[in-house]
Amino acid sequence: MKKWHIVFDVDKCIGCYTCLLACKDEHVGNNWLPYTDRQQKNDQKWIVMEKTDRGSYPRMDVAYRPRLCNHCGAAPCAANAPGDVIRRDDGVVLLNAARAKDNPKLVDACPYGNISWNDEIGAAQKCTLCAHLLDDGWKEPRCVQSCPLKALRAVRLEDEEFEKLAESKGLEAIIPKSSAPRVYYKNLHRVDKCFVAGEIAYRDNGTEVCAKNADVRLLKDGVETARSKTNAFGDFRFDAIAPGSGGYAIEAEMPGRGSASVSLNVGDASVDVGTVYVE
Repeated sequence: MKKWHIVFDVDKCIGCYTCLLACKDEHVGNNWLPYTDRQQKNDQKWIVMEKTDRGSYPRMDVAYRPRLCNHCGAAPCAANAPGDVIRRDDGVVLLNAARAKDNPKLVDACPYGNISWNDEIGAAQKCTLCAHLLDDGWKEPRCVQSCPLKALRAVRLEDEEFEKLAESKGLEAIIPKSSAPRVYYKNLHRVDKCFVAGEIAYRDNGTEVCAKNADVRLLKDGVETARSKTNAFGDFRFDAIAPGSGGYAIEAEMPGRGSASVSLNVGDASVDVGTVYVE
């Protein structure tokens, strides 16, 4: 049977929080029983937007990644709280709204922190994927429908079909595959990987000139792992580098101007090698 999946593209998100506001608009003050009771207006979030800063001035990168219930096929919450969780055939996972009342232990049933507590009504709650709307014929939840840049997508496929899609598009989950999550991310490297960046330049009669279209290579243990060309400002960047991966070398060549190399070490943070002069 086809099941709902959510795909989020980190590259497209600008952190506008429209998805969170749409979630609040749909659920605050609205009782959608038996799916869920009303959401708390303040503090409680069913979508948590996580911001990641990489690099340092002047070469920085800011990315946003929402965290929400993964509607797991092998939901740990269902195993940890028998009878309190409803797993639907379409992949949506709901909390039993009646049993979630006065049941704070249910918050700890999700090992990934995606169940929250509503102080206003005294109940455990989480994202429902707007199941009340999907059952009414909607093609996507409110968070997806409201995203102005289409960073969020709702996909309804057989699990095998989605696995093929995930592989072809480089989609990744942020929780263990053993839980069979149905929320995946594209371009996740902007959150959990490092980049190496810098500028290539040369001197012409005492004037510093940006080396446009210079060839730049990234080498690991003498083996080329990536290649790029500089932009109009002489800038280059290599991304999706594993944190703590150690020593690398940058080799640059500008036809008619010369070449240069620089060594660097990738630890827990992205690396800016600054200006590298070819000569």
